[in-house]
Amino acid sequence: MRPQVLFGYILLCFIWGTTWLVLKKSLMDGTPPFFGAGMRFMIAGSILWMIIIYKKNFPPFDHLAIRIYAQFGILNLSISYGLTYWATQYIYSSLSSIIWSGFPLTVAIFSYFMLPDERMNQKKILSLFLGTCGALLVLFESINFSGDRVPLGITIVMIAVIIASYPSVYLKKYSNVVSSLHINAVSQFLAGILLLLFSFFVETSQQMNWSNYNIFALIYLTIPGSLVAWFIYIWLYSHISMAQISYIAFFPPLLATILGWAVLDESLSMLAITGGGLVILGAVLINRNE
Repeated sequence: MRPQVLFGYILLCFIWGTTWLVLKKSLMDGTPPFFGAGMRFMIAGSILWMIIIYKKNFPPFDHLAIRIYAQFGILNLSISYGLTYWATQYIYSSLSSIIWSGFPLTVAIFSYFMLPDERMNQKKILSLFLGTCGALLVLFESINFSGDRVPLGITIVMIAVIIASYPSVYLKKYSNVVSSLHINAVSQFLAGILLLLFSFFVETSQQMNWSNYNIFALIYLTIPGSLVAWFIYIWLYSHISMAQISYIAFFPPLLATILGWAVLDESLSMLAITGGGLVILGAVLINRNE
């Protein structure tokens, strides 16, 4: 990699690896999960809309574009991220990051059924087998963690990953209909509205703790975590190979696990580490097949 590409790659892995720690500490410090997710997307969406207005490059709102915005904004951002925020209250930040590293595996399954050119080969089947075994090991080990809601939390994050896969494949199918700027601006703003409305009705007993840390966490998850990271990720597609991009599934969970252990005293058993390693390995292998 050229120096500037390598810097972008390292920065992306660092941002995605640290967001889980920042999110977990924010939830522990009194951020209601749906309110926190809603504020994150509302602010990010507003910034993107300001860019659109400044550039006078407004998004299309034909029938297909609206379906893409709705699916991405409701399924991927509102429901999937909302569930992830809620579940991360009860499980380790490292476990959330490891489970989300299996996202390429669920995308591959949906792609097989939704995209006519997608085919299953032996390596993809092996990747899915490894990822499934890893997920089952993590889920099985969850009964040994302290906390009554740990198994539920892990299951919810797994469901969130599956829910996020469908709109991602649908977007890939119609990638020429809307630009990345447009889909992120419309979908994130929509998700912000929906999550804040949901928070208004279900989190009435939870008050946002506007501590210095929570303000920092909101800014960090919004600017580096949502805007900068996705810009770098899309930019890297035109500068490195898919094999190199695939390793992004490996480094952030590794960093999140180290930070969770060092800062939050999160300690994973060998069985959970093995399961997480299988999920990450499956994700890396399936991306290398693209």
